[in-house]
Amino acid sequence: MSRSPAYATKKTYRADTMAEALAAVKSELGRDAVILQTRSVRKGGLLGLIGGRSMWEVTASPNAGLQRRSKRGAYVSDAARRAGDQLERLANARARQAIDLASCQGSAPACGDVGREVSELRRLVEAVLSRNGGLPDNPELGHLRDLLRRQEVEDEIVIDLLGRLRSGMDAERARDAQALRTGLTDLVASRIRTVGEGRPARVMALIGPTGVGKTTTIAKLAANFKLRHNRRVGLVTIDTYRIAAVDQLKTYADIIDVPLRAVLTPEELREAIAAMKAMDVILIDTAGRSQNDRLRLGQLRKFLEVASPDETHLVVSATANRACTRGILGQFLPLGANRVILSKLDEADCYGAVLNVAAWSSLAVSYVTIGQEVPDDIVAADARRLAQCIVGGPQA
Repeated sequence: MSRSPAYATKKTYRADTMAEALAAVKSELGRDAVILQTRSVRKGGLLGLIGGRSMWEVTASPNAGLQRRSKRGAYVSDAARRAGDQLERLANARARQAIDLASCQGSAPACGDVGREVSELRRLVEAVLSRNGGLPDNPELGHLRDLLRRQEVEDEIVIDLLGRLRSGMDAERARDAQALRTGLTDLVASRIRTVGEGRPARVMALIGPTGVGKTTTIAKLAANFKLRHNRRVGLVTIDTYRIAAVDQLKTYADIIDVPLRAVLTPEELREAIAAMKAMDVILIDTAGRSQNDRLRLGQLRKFLEVASPDETHLVVSATANRACTRGILGQFLPLGANRVILSKLDEADCYGAVLNVAAWSSLAVSYVTIGQEVPDDIVAADARRLAQCIVGGPQA
């Protein structure tokens, strides 16, 4: 690792990874150094373009603007806040790069390096923000922070929620546990868009990765529309890759007495929809697709273009981890999803996925599934109830 000559105002550090460069900054300038610039450079090789190796360059300066706030060593300054903001932007950018690498290249070593750098950046962000107001500075807010993290809510969302929560309360209420919990529930609920339970769209398609429960979910919807809302319902499945899936849906269709057609091509799907023109609701069950299988996702796109559904519901499991959920959204949203169904909420150990999906996708949550029973274990999404699950759910 190398560094520039020691100037009074700033220094530049080079290292093989961002984490190593930041470690050098911290070692020499301290944790409160201000990051002025970061960039990727090449060292060696012909004209710096051919051959050589890629390195990270970080320019930083000592933070001379810190002011002691108490004898216990708590600090606050505008410079520190700016450093925290810049570190957070860097962490978000590197997180997006990690997702692109994982989904497009499948390069495990590269993803590992990026992951370590992102972890280091996030730790630095928290260290900076915790000293100057970005994170809780009282036990009650600290408890809520820990609660949200146990629920696996993304850190940037946690920091934003708690910052807004504290800024909206005076000093006395900010130490009232019940007032804080109620205020946090209100904030979380405001972040979750829902569509309520109105008249169903005529053509509805369910898409999503394998194993999230699309076939069971579509059977629940069909049974509710037919038996509880007295709608004429037709079922179409393009999931012919799994014989068991077709048999399962056929069993449900026979029980609730609705027509079912299995199709193999986009043209057959067009014909099936036309043949069901007398139906009030047509539900389309699609084959599960890995978010990393671009060929199959392209095939699914062709089916959806032909069907032109009024609503396309992306089914996301509440049990999926954050990285997987982010990858699923990145690949399936471009297919035209305009609603989200959260499945397997009853199997989840924590409920942070609800808030993460709402924040990352900006789509309204339409339904939540809470078990395997057809037609009972599906409910229209309710933002307040979902917020209460997050703030008062498992491990609270």
